Amino acid sequence: MSWYHAALLSGDRPSYRFIDSCKRFSRRLSTGIYRVVRRRPTSDAQLDVLLSRCFQHSRSIDEIVKCTRFTKAEIRLLYRSFKQLCPGGSVNEERLRSIYIQFFPQGNAARYARYLFAIIDRNRKGTCTFDDYIFTLSILCRGTIDEKLRWIFRFYDIHGEGILTRDDLGEIIRSLYDLLGPSVQPVADERHIQRHINEIFHGIDNMRNEQITVEDFINYCKRVRIKAFLMF
Repeated sequence: MSWYHAALLSGDRPSYRFIDSCKRFSRRLSTGIYRVVRRRPTSDAQLDVLLSRCFQHSRSIDEIVKCTRFTKAEIRLLYRSFKQLCPGGSVNEERLRSIYIQFFPQGNAARYARYLFAIIDRNRKGTCTFDDYIFTLSILCRGTIDEKLRWIFRFYDIHGEGILTRDDLGEIIRSLYDLLGPSVQPVADERHIQRHINEIFHGIDNMRNEQITVEDFINYCKRVRIKAFLMF
């Protein structure tokens, strides 16, 4: 999910090269996971039983397909990969941070992981389980444009107030720069970040009341067709 954020930070060519490299890495990672998990001896029938127990309310594999818009094969593959990363069946914020450190070893993933974990942990349990994981992926991979943009808005709305302020945007943008580390060139200073925030508010906050609603956010993104928001 991180390479689409990189496009928001800068529109220059180095950033797009970075986005491309992240996409290539993601494809290689997915291929590697598939090659490993397809050799596992667990049958589909056994997996379906395990999957039905992973959700807060027991669901059949057909119900999971309907809820998530993934195929049965995709759900089984996602479950196998999740169990490889999280053998205990859940992930906490510290574990999520360690996963991002593997992807961005030169950056600082602490703040970004904290904000991401807060939105994935839908029931505020302090741990994310497979149902949290797959429902998040369902929105990002199979959701409508509105669903994706609402998810991004919630990610930016770090206080859960239903509006975005300059402080919210500043915190997220700083966390992204921290995560990417020296991958973003030139390195951004506070003046650059404030200029970026000003540009966003100038484009979206037509009422000049220093806050952005989810409707303002979605309408603006759809109006100007910011493709970077949809690079999942």
